[in-house]
Amino acid sequence: MSLLRPAAPDFSDPLGLLAACHERMLANCALLQRMLEWLPAHGVDAEIRRSALQVMRYFETAARHHHADEELDLFPVLAQSTGLVPLIERLQSEHGLLEAAWEELAAQLQALLDGRDAPALESRVNAFVTAYGAHIETENAGILPVARESLSAAQIATLGHAMARRRGVTSVATARSGAPTHHGSA
Repeated sequence: MSLLRPAAPDFSDPLGLLAACHERMLANCALLQRMLEWLPAHGVDAEIRRSALQVMRYFETAARHHHADEELDLFPVLAQSTGLVPLIERLQSEHGLLEAAWEELAAQLQALLDGRDAPALESRVNAFVTAYGAHIETENAGILPVARESLSAAQIATLGHAMARRRGVTSVATARSGAPTHHGSA
């Protein structure tokens, strides 16, 4: 047993980093649901404001990087070496739908922050959380295991370098070496 939590994946483990990003996406979706429970009793208070800003920051930056990681770097390699083309095409289509759902939800969150009514907030949160949960479940079950089995060490390294570059990180040194790697923006 260790008192320390395991080190978070870094760009030397891009598949682990993608899986960790899925967990952060789900955590932000859970935060959205908690916000719905909080609002009736507390209104738009400091907690709601902080939570809305956190979720907005995450889905505006890290989630978009994550989709680009998959669409530009992971999916093309998997499409060449596996029979996953139909699944990959479906997931890419879902990315577009998720981004559109995010834009609608973000408008509702911004309305809250601006002191305006957000009448569609609950329905937008529920639709977004449901869609993202199903999408992540599919990627975790159908993409990441195949990638772990089929990608070579060189392909994994290339994926990690591309992900780091996308975030403006110049070194893919591991966190275990003590070198800074990224700031949780997977």
